[in-house]
Amino acid sequence: MVHFGVIIREGIYGLKLSREKYAIINNKNSLGRFNSLKEAYADEDANYYTEEWCNSYRKLCLENFDLNMKFFQSLNHDEFEEEIQRFLKKNKKFVEVHDLKQYNGVSGYYLMVLDQYCQIYVGTTDNIKRRIQQHWTKIKSFDRLLFPMYAVNKSILSIDSFRALDTTRIFAYKTSNLYNLEDRYIKTFSSKFLSNRISGGKLEDGLLGIADVKSRDLI
Repeated sequence: MVHFGVIIREGIYGLKLSREKYAIINNKNSLGRFNSLKEAYADEDANYYTEEWCNSYRKLCLENFDLNMKFFQSLNHDEFEEEIQRFLKKNKKFVEVHDLKQYNGVSGYYLMVLDQYCQIYVGTTDNIKRRIQQHWTKIKSFDRLLFPMYAVNKSILSIDSFRALDTTRIFAYKTSNLYNLEDRYIKTFSSKFLSNRISGGKLEDGLLGIADVKSRDLI
């Protein structure tokens, strides 16, 4: 299948987000060792989680998934569209993308629009085509599905949990001035319409501050 000018393949996670293919258990630890999780580890080096912990965590992830779906259903698409059009009118360098091949090796900012969910993701990269395809094919580590961890009622579904066909529109701004404008663009949109989990821009020393983490009230 061709989507935005590039070939996409279904794979084991499909081409659209679904509950059946969400939160597939992977017992490998991607976070490092934490004393608060010592009971969850299956080995002394904390490389793997126990089966019991994985099953329990999966239930929490699916509960969060259901809360997010309910949240999306409460959103107004007309209001969502108004925000997009207002942004595009103010930021005229963003143009709609129809063929991602034209953005291979092109740096800049991009907007991924998920109309079914009234969600938008704002990003910046040195290769727009490659980065968007990474979002479509990357699988968020099982232990990172909830962010912050265990935040069932607050965690935003990662953009990497959605699949290629969930992206219905793309807009891009070609520029070599990366990161500096990302947070400003993110703050343009209402938080309820944003699937960004952290603030924009480069992280200092690669570390997140409390203010950088985004969440939403799902209850």
